[in-house]
Amino acid sequence: MNQHPFSDLQSRFVTGAVDAKGFPVASFPEVAFAGRSNVGKSSLLNHLLNRKNLARVSRTPGRTREINFFSVAERWMFVDLPGYGYAKVARDQRRSWDQVMDRYLGHRSALRVVVILLDLRRGMTDLDRGLTDLLAQKGIPWLPVATKIDKLKSNPRRMALRTLQEVVVRIPGYGLPPVVAVSSLTNEGMGLLWQRLVEILDTVPRDLE
Repeated sequence: MNQHPFSDLQSRFVTGAVDAKGFPVASFPEVAFAGRSNVGKSSLLNHLLNRKNLARVSRTPGRTREINFFSVAERWMFVDLPGYGYAKVARDQRRSWDQVMDRYLGHRSALRVVVILLDLRRGMTDLDRGLTDLLAQKGIPWLPVATKIDKLKSNPRRMALRTLQEVVVRIPGYGLPPVVAVSSLTNEGMGLLWQRLVEILDTVPRDLE
């Protein structure tokens, strides 16, 4: 395993909110993490922040509708958006999630980029494309990150990454290819992901007002 790029990183949970009234003041550049339920979002956040249980893994995928905010080194804010696409969730709950997501994406002047997590074994789904369309409408950049790459052997992994990359570059809007491929289990790609995030958070200005 590779050494964590920020082994002494200080991070903390700030708050969870289900509407704009509960969002913290936008004092630092923000990156939001989004993806289908079971894509490995909580595991990736815990690994990035070098904490085992900072972002809690839900025992029932698709139930959490809170947006969770984490302060990172008193320099950035990482934002854990609710997972989407879990089939057993009622329609009215999915509608509630849509409203929460829309309120966040439309009212955070500090938001620099949304990281869209994509299970490499499944590629980009219609639900993921729906999110890219929403981000395009709002003028929000998004960074494609392929997760669970350790689940594929080298040749299938290369083929899946090439296919995903070809899909991503054809999507109109504000995508930031190339795809970053990572594994929370083996630490592969985490250094590169951190590098991309720091570049975006420290250099890409945005204004959502």
